[in-house]
Amino acid sequence: MSLKKKLFIFFLISPTILFNYLTLTYFDLDNNLSIFTTIIVFSFNLVNVFLVYIYYKYNLKILFSYILYLFVILIVFDFTLEKVFNKKSIIEKDKLVGWTIKANMNVSFDHETLKRKKYIAKYKSSTEKHFREYGNLDSNNKNILVIGDSATGGPYASNEKMYYSVIKDIFNNNDINLEWFVMGTGGYGTVQQYLLIEKYFEIIKPSIILHQFCTNDFFDNSVEISRLSTSPNQYYRRPYLIDGKITKVNSSFAKIYRFLFDNSFIFKKFDQIYNYKQFRLYGRFTEDIPNEFILRSINETNFLFSQIRKLIGKDTLYFSSNCADETYDNLSGEWEKIINNINGFAIVEPGKKLVNLKNKGFDVHHEDGGHINEEGNKIYGEIIAKEMMKVIKNEKY
Repeated sequence: MSLKKKLFIFFLISPTILFNYLTLTYFDLDNNLSIFTTIIVFSFNLVNVFLVYIYYKYNLKILFSYILYLFVILIVFDFTLEKVFNKKSIIEKDKLVGWTIKANMNVSFDHETLKRKKYIAKYKSSTEKHFREYGNLDSNNKNILVIGDSATGGPYASNEKMYYSVIKDIFNNNDINLEWFVMGTGGYGTVQQYLLIEKYFEIIKPSIILHQFCTNDFFDNSVEISRLSTSPNQYYRRPYLIDGKITKVNSSFAKIYRFLFDNSFIFKKFDQIYNYKQFRLYGRFTEDIPNEFILRSINETNFLFSQIRKLIGKDTLYFSSNCADETYDNLSGEWEKIINNINGFAIVEPGKKLVNLKNKGFDVHHEDGGHINEEGNKIYGEIIAKEMMKVIKNEKY
C-alpha cells in the first residue's frame, strides 16, 4: 500500500477519532451517555469504518459513490425520524410566531413536585391550532381570552387543574358565565402574544383579556438579550420588535438553523445537548446583561403593551398577572407600571404569594423550581379570581 493511500485512510478515519473525543469530553457531562447518543456514536463509527474499508478495497471513485448514497439515506432517515417523533410533541412550528400549540393533543406527562411528590398532568389542546381551550363562539355568554407562556400553555398541570380552570369554576359559582379561550405556550414573549391577539381578537371579540406575564418576558422581548441566551432555538425562531418592526433574526445562519431545527431530528437532539451544556456552564445567559439592554427592553415591552391596548380598544377589560419569579423581582415594578399606564389591572399578589410559600417550604412548584404544580395553580387561580371579581362584580355576565 502506498504512503499516499495510507495517509488518505488516516484522513478518512480521523472523523471517528474526533467524534469519539468530542462525545466523551464535551457532550458526556455526567459520564453517562444516553441511549440516543450511544446509538449515534456507534452508528457513526460503523459507517466510518465501512467507508475506510471501501476505499481500501476499491478506489476513490467508488468511495465517493458510497458516500453520496449514504448521505441521501441519512437525510431521508433523519427528516423522516423528525416527523415520526414530532407526532408526540405538543408543539409545532408556526410561520407567524415561531412555534405554537398543536391541535387535538391528549397526552399524559409524569411529573414530580419540587419535593419529589409524583403526579400525572393530563394535557389537552383544543381542535383549533394555537389554543389549549377554545370556547363556543355561538354562545350567548361573553368571551374571555387568556394568553401567556409556559405558565399557561405548558404541560405542568392537567387542564382542569390549571389556574384558569380554577378561575372559571369560581366565576361560575358566582354567576359569572363566560366562554373561555386560552392560548400561549413555553418560551413566548410579548411580541408573540401580541401577534396572536391581533390575529384572533376580531374572531373571538373578548370582553375580558387575562394576560399572564413573567418578568423574564422582558428578556424574551429583547433581541439583544436573547442573543446572549443559552436557548438559541428560541432566539433564532422568535419574532422581535426590531427598529420599530416585528421580524425574526434573518441572517443566513438563522435561516439555516431554523430549517435544520424544524426538519432534522439529529440536529435538534445535538442542539439540545449543546444547550444543556451551555446552561450548566453559564445559567440562562452566557454573560452579564448590560443595563442599557434591560432599559431598552423595558421601553420595547411598554410599546408592545400599548399596542395591545390600542388593538383591543378602551372598553375591553384588561388584566395582567405576574408569575412566581423572585430572580428578577426588581422588574416586577416595571411590569406593574406598564399595565397601569395602559388602563389595565395588574394582579401582583399571586406571584408574591407563591414565592413566599416556596421560601417557607410549601410544595407548590414543579420539580424544575420555576413552574408551579397543580397545588400552585390552585392558589394562583384563587387569588387571581378574587382580584378580578373586585373589578367585574358590577358587570353583567
